[in-house]
Amino acid sequence: MDDFVAGAEDDNGVIAIYYQLTALMRKYSFPMGKWASNSELFRNIWKVGGLEIKPITQVLGVRWDITRDTLFTDHRDVTDKAHEGPSTKRQLLQATSRFYDPMGLMSPVLINGKLIFQDSWCRGVGWDELLPDDLETRWSNWVKLVPDLLDIHIPRWMRARGKVNCQIHVFCDASERAYGAVLYIRSTHGTGTLVRIVCTKNRLAPLKKVTLPRLELIAALIGARLLHYFCKKTCYDIVEATFWSDSTVALGWICNDPNSWKTFVANRVTEIQTYTTPSQWKHCPREDNPADHLSRGVTAKQLKKLRNWWHSPLWLSKDPSHWPSQQTRKRHPLPDERTQSLLVGPTATPGRLIESSSFSSYWNLLRVAAWVLRFVRHARR
Repeated sequence: MDDFVAGAEDDNGVIAIYYQLTALMRKYSFPMGKWASNSELFRNIWKVGGLEIKPITQVLGVRWDITRDTLFTDHRDVTDKAHEGPSTKRQLLQATSRFYDPMGLMSPVLINGKLIFQDSWCRGVGWDELLPDDLETRWSNWVKLVPDLLDIHIPRWMRARGKVNCQIHVFCDASERAYGAVLYIRSTHGTGTLVRIVCTKNRLAPLKKVTLPRLELIAALIGARLLHYFCKKTCYDIVEATFWSDSTVALGWICNDPNSWKTFVANRVTEIQTYTTPSQWKHCPREDNPADHLSRGVTAKQLKKLRNWWHSPLWLSKDPSHWPSQQTRKRHPLPDERTQSLLVGPTATPGRLIESSSFSSYWNLLRVAAWVLRFVRHARR
């Protein structure tokens, strides 16, 4: 039997789910083995029934502090494996693979470990061969700083009630080593506006050299796919979302006809325009783009203090009049533009086949014309 996860708007709704679920499971002789909730009223009911209450539990593999109602990452899954035996590429892969972060909220820290593994692969290091000194130093430093993740507690509730007064914003960015996108939900209440991170997606750049504008375009594609998945699962309207990128080249590609670009760019622009419209894409300054942390990486201690990572740039929580101004996008020459081939050749002016003025009599003209027609008839056979 697997875990069951549900939620409600208030304590009464949670208690109703509790009684309905226990009655249903009792009908089929499936007693509920454990419970966890952030509702204090609900926990008092357990105390009366003598049920055990654990202050920290797991929700689909993610640690949950029910007292503080926060989610956090247990570093021991990674560090315990990293300290087993010598530092090899096999151990590096095993340790980073155990980093369980389904929402991608700790991706800026994990990307550093992935980059070390990619560098070991590029150097041709064997699976059970000791890492070179520089890679071993980077790996040891990364493992030492991972326990700082335990100090990062993320509020479980995003303070978004329904879909009224809520907006979705996606930031995309890329570097020469990695690219990714991060999704935020912006909710407006009577007390003000709050922006909180929801999920992210990032990947390492391919070993084959790809230009930075193309990587920025792939990051935009990752953002479009991430939003499509989020809206599909939550029923938010994808048309009302806003995308942000600091690449003017990528935005120029997205906001024009896909047929104007070469195959690589055209295919990705076509998919992006399948999920979004060009009017949804906006430009933001590079220094304000939180997705930059996905592509370059930070330490766990730095991640805890990154305000623009957890709550987006400060201007997003203000009135839209404070958002970056959008200049009118003019059609300028961009890379990977498809060239139009134009064939130009000399034009032939048709002339007369038989010049009648060259003959002295009508009968000579008639005889020559007959021979020409006979030749043409035989040639066609």
